Amino acid sequence: MIRFWIIAIQIMILPFAATGQGVNITGEAPNVVKVGERFRLVYKVDAKTDAPHIELPDVFTVLSGPGVSQSTSIQIINGRQTTSFNLTFTYVLVADKAGEYTIPAAEVEKDGEKARSRPISIEVLKSNASQNQSQAQSNSKTQKQEVKSGGSDFFVRVQISRNNIYQGEHLVATLKLYTKLSLAGFEDIKFPSFSGFFNQEIETPQQISLQRENVNGQIYQTGVIKKYVLFPQRSGKLTIDPFEVEAVVRERVRSNDPFDDFFGGRYRRYTIKDESPQTTVTVKPLPAGAPASFSGAVGNFNLETSVDKTSLKANESLTLTVKLTGEGNLKLVEMPKPEFPGDFEVYDPKIKPAIRVTPSGARGSITYEYLLIPRHEGTFELNPVTFSYFNPATRQYKTLKGQSFDIEVEKGDGSQSGVVVSNYSKQDVTNIGTDIRFIQSGNLGLRPMNTVFFGTSLFWLIYILGIGLTIIVLLIRRKKIKESADQLRMRTKKASKVSKKRLRAAAKELKAGNDGAMYEAILKAIWGYLADKLTIDVASLTRDNVGDMLKEQGVPAEIIEKLIKLIDDCEFARYAPSAAQSDSKKVYNDAADIIGKLEKQIK
Repeated sequence: MIRFWIIAIQIMILPFAATGQGVNITGEAPNVVKVGERFRLVYKVDAKTDAPHIELPDVFTVLSGPGVSQSTSIQIINGRQTTSFNLTFTYVLVADKAGEYTIPAAEVEKDGEKARSRPISIEVLKSNASQNQSQAQSNSKTQKQEVKSGGSDFFVRVQISRNNIYQGEHLVATLKLYTKLSLAGFEDIKFPSFSGFFNQEIETPQQISLQRENVNGQIYQTGVIKKYVLFPQRSGKLTIDPFEVEAVVRERVRSNDPFDDFFGGRYRRYTIKDESPQTTVTVKPLPAGAPASFSGAVGNFNLETSVDKTSLKANESLTLTVKLTGEGNLKLVEMPKPEFPGDFEVYDPKIKPAIRVTPSGARGSITYEYLLIPRHEGTFELNPVTFSYFNPATRQYKTLKGQSFDIEVEKGDGSQSGVVVSNYSKQDVTNIGTDIRFIQSGNLGLRPMNTVFFGTSLFWLIYILGIGLTIIVLLIRRKKIKESADQLRMRTKKASKVSKKRLRAAAKELKAGNDGAMYEAILKAIWGYLADKLTIDVASLTRDNVGDMLKEQGVPAEIIEKLIKLIDDCEFARYAPSAAQSDSKKVYNDAADIIGKLEKQIK
């Protein structure tokens, strides 16, 4: 009870105590408004004062205010108490004329101490009366449920950071929507295929956040759906395919029934659609005169090389580390293979990429670790690693050269235990000399001269063995050909069984409520089934060519359309699960049904 009364007294005296700590005032208002549109001008003061003194431009009319409210908060963390007080003054204004205006700083005074806010800039746009009239007329048409064009009230665009670049140089593509309508969700989204580009998606929030934006004198709610970093793979004019969106609009319907307003009003839903125009990018070829070590890297890079030791014994291992850092088309870079001494056994490098995709491009590092085993003692030199790239900023090729290393190899213990791969050192075989031939004794394997080998027992033995080995090789080859054909047939026969196994994994994710994992499992089941049934690699299948392949197999167009729609629904749900409108259980059932129909059609 004592603590309760202490806190109560502090709350009562807080507005007066706060003034001893200085006065601060902040102002808030929308950046963009229309002529005749009501908006709020809010000032917040951290002490108890009178209403702020403000001088509004003549174009603004005060409809109401100031409305006054106050809030007090007390926090006790680890026995330490903090208090805060806020006094809010709210004005409702309307603008009478279009233009850009600035509301001067507001001023408050407490106990002789004055505080001023920052000026507030507001852009006022002209009101479109004809547009408001057309919206009112569309509200009365409540019976139309078909998909219609969004017109000027809803559209999508693909915005690119630049349209004239070098081959391999990056650009950023932003998929963005503009709307004046109240959106309830999305029916379908078709993303561009980015043909001719290597694309990497930039991480964006799954929940699309709409912001007010001035577009050619009109106020729109805009939102970014996806962002990509694109790397052109060839020169010339490259076209980015249209970006399509179907969205659901929730619109309030006027009613003469007073009870409708009392219970929240009546609404209708309808679907609108828009497609962005094609976007063209001019890609310039790289200049001639590329160095021999150039392998297509474009950007700005640094090269570092190091070894973990410079002295070791024969048959022991050392590691050469080559680290490439910078920004550019890192994922497409091919590091030239270093040259190593012939006495070194070299294993394939261990590659460690650490690449981060941002709106400024792909940046990070790629590390190559080479495991080397010298097989003979001596002093060896590891030649420097060279790497060349093209820098678009300077429009020049640049060659980087790593450090060279002198490796001292001492004689080993002669034991070969623990060596995975062994071979002969180049110095194991040495030509000692040919000037002196020593007299040989013992069984020299001499035979009489002028003897004929044909017809001897050894001849017939070799002849029969040769024929036998030839027959065995032909039989083994025939068996392998038959086994390969059987594997293709077995892969086709087991396609349905394997797809059902994958669908069971999707069913488990569905029961667990993991919708994202379920959609991914369904996609794996569909692509895996098609690859097995059509006997091609999964990587060769795309959304664009799978329809043509199924038509060649005699699959009806209706089934193909359902399959494409199912793939698009799953792809969209993976990237935007919160905006997906499809029922997870229905998607699962559709997948099982389509695979069953395909099994009957493809023989």
